[in-house]
Amino acid sequence: MSDHNDRNRAARERLAAVASRLGDRNVQLSGGWTAPALLAHIAFWDRLALARLGKYLRDGETPANASDPITEYTNGGGMRQWLETPPDVAARQATEAAADVDRAVASLPADKLRFLESLGRPFLIDRSQHRQVHLDEIERALG
Repeated sequence: MSDHNDRNRAARERLAAVASRLGDRNVQLSGGWTAPALLAHIAFWDRLALARLGKYLRDGETPANASDPITEYTNGGGMRQWLETPPDVAARQATEAAADVDRAVASLPADKLRFLESLGRPFLIDRSQHRQVHLDEIERALG
């Protein structure tokens, strides 16, 4: 198993543990976020990574790259929906999306994996860093 698969698995397991620890609480975080909103945000970005991989595997199209402003607009556009996502739904969506994208990454053929690695955009296959940053925020709030 490659390092990115190990990191993805560890982050996915941590995600499930943090979601379980959060339970049905709607814990407030800085910047107007809540813990469930961050879980819904993680789910969205993992689903987007899965959609990029799917398009690449189906059509051979290099995964599109979103600029920092587009990423910020996407987060701004999703914020209200994420804030209104109930804790149990956000937890389920985040854990399911993480499992789905991690499974897709782990099953990439070697040549496809090498190509994606050559792009210098590690988040396409290593979803752990994005999850870890937000899980750190949630765990700090949980104390």
